[in-house]
Amino acid sequence: MLLLFELFSITIITVIVCYCIGFSVFKILNITPLEYFFSLFLSLVIGLSCIVSVYALLCTHGSTVHALMIPLLFLMGYGIRKRNTVSDHLFIKYDRSSFFSKELLMLLVLSAGVVLVQYSLLYDLESEYLQTPFQDYVYYSRLTLSLSYLGVETNALEVMYPQFVTEQPYHYMELWLNSLLVSITKLPSVWVYFVSSSAVFITIICAGFMAIFAHFKIKYIYIFILSFLFLFVTGMRWLFLQDYLFVQNGALLSSLILCLNPKLAPIYVFLLLTALLLLNRYYLLVGFALALLPIVYISTTPVAGFALVSLVAYLSLSKKVTMTESFYMLLPMAVVCVYIILFYTLQPESYQFPDTGRNFALKSIIPELKEIKTLINITLGVFVNYSIYFGVYGLLFSLIWLFRRTKQGFSKVIVPETIWVWFGACLFMAAAMRAFSTHYLDSFQFFSNTIVPLTPVVLAILFAYILQQASKQIYAIIITSLILLIVVNFSAVGTGNTRYSPAFMHQVEKVAPYIGSRGGYVLADEDYENAYMLSSDSYTTGNYISNFKNNYAFMSLSALDPDSLITDSRFQRDSAQAEQIIRKSTFYRFAKFQALHNSNLSLDSTKYKFIIHSNIGFICVSKRAKLPLILKSLVDTSYTDSLSGEKLFVLKK
Repeated sequence: MLLLFELFSITIITVIVCYCIGFSVFKILNITPLEYFFSLFLSLVIGLSCIVSVYALLCTHGSTVHALMIPLLFLMGYGIRKRNTVSDHLFIKYDRSSFFSKELLMLLVLSAGVVLVQYSLLYDLESEYLQTPFQDYVYYSRLTLSLSYLGVETNALEVMYPQFVTEQPYHYMELWLNSLLVSITKLPSVWVYFVSSSAVFITIICAGFMAIFAHFKIKYIYIFILSFLFLFVTGMRWLFLQDYLFVQNGALLSSLILCLNPKLAPIYVFLLLTALLLLNRYYLLVGFALALLPIVYISTTPVAGFALVSLVAYLSLSKKVTMTESFYMLLPMAVVCVYIILFYTLQPESYQFPDTGRNFALKSIIPELKEIKTLINITLGVFVNYSIYFGVYGLLFSLIWLFRRTKQGFSKVIVPETIWVWFGACLFMAAAMRAFSTHYLDSFQFFSNTIVPLTPVVLAILFAYILQQASKQIYAIIITSLILLIVVNFSAVGTGNTRYSPAFMHQVEKVAPYIGSRGGYVLADEDYENAYMLSSDSYTTGNYISNFKNNYAFMSLSALDPDSLITDSRFQRDSAQAEQIIRKSTFYRFAKFQALHNSNLSLDSTKYKFIIHSNIGFICVSKRAKLPLILKSLVDTSYTDSLSGEKLFVLKK
């Protein structure tokens, strides 16, 4: 319970600090937003962005892609002040000189609920230890520590050969926040990331949903309930359809539940900001919100850029903005894109072995012109998959809309056409990017990373629209339906956590302080199911170490032959990228340098030499793998987990 209290305190304090900073900026710039919840949300976004940007600037000595965040947000705030008008649909009049309010208190209550949800996802009734989150989040938690330690925005966990490390485009906003919180609290990074850092972002997202429902004059109690429920809205996984490979390929649309995949939280934040600016007709400021997306999540750049161009074209043709205003809408995105290109282009190229640089990797994923028919089919298939996973929400909305149209009618607050233009442009471009990047391992994420967060935002707008002046029965139907859909989907998706026996965790906790900060791991050949799993940083065994140690190096001792990738059915389709991934492992680099020095050792002998050279203190072995015989002479003590079958070997000092 002490850990829960610590994680809870971190979250609430961080949220309040973000609000204080944002509130101060509001006072300095004399910002008067249209609605209180919009004000609350925007102040939190500004506060969090300031914290992350300043910390990143300090750690990297100015060499961070987040350097533009504060100027863009301050210019946005100035734009809001400049249009200092009050809409006729003002929901709540408030005194901006008052710091505390019942709305802020309501948000903090929701924040406490979010912390409890995140903590409960890791809580194990049969153990005194928390479960270990899905391995991606162990990787992110380790990456946050290297950010502040190296002062370089890189997604590589290389510690032996720093000449291979350079700045890489990625999603760093949530990582920087976690790095800051861990440096202050010294708690295990994996727990802080999954519970506290994630809860801070999700709380801000909740404030964004509250602002949407408040815009449509939804009653207080329903703002509270619906905002919390929409945190869990995602595609529906229908188990009876998962036997079809086509449907299974779109499973990310259902599994990317925000509480389980908080890496998408920064995208939610700035999509909500865009939606609120469109709802309040701050057209000139939409360019700032969309321009922030490439900074916080590089994979959203094509979709955000195309959506902005589409919005500008629509607004210009409909005479809602002038040519000069169109230029000012596009300018922030242009500046950000040029800045990002220059930032990464001007970074020194890291050392590379032959045929492993950026150009070689790029050539392996660009489709050829003769594949155009296939790309069109993929694009259409993405739309079909999207309909399968999200169609049930459209059906629910249609039924309620038809009922209310014939029985009750609606209020004056409408959904602007710009919301549909924005959503349609995002959906089209995301599908096109999924098709164009089909040879890339994570190609579906070009679609899912944007559309999974965007869809709940648009659905919240639609349901808020049909709930205007609705009866209690309508509210009950929608809330009950959402809860049912969320529960059914959650039970089908699962958490992805790993459980270890209490006895094993107790043994690991006892030896963890004495095993050093460098470890190795061994996976069996059959543990690698696809090319993505070849990543030596993100796909490992021994994730239980993250519960007890921060800032530890973890190096693969598994070696696959790159020459066999083109014949192995698991990697054949993505053999070029699979080879790139293998060649990025520390062990491969060590072996390559040994070969360059004419050191002709067997594979196992190379592993032995690598362990000695790297000062490795422990080795984690998967259930199906075996420790090489030559390494057993180095073992001091071993422990085996009765649940996972994983083994920990503590090496002699």
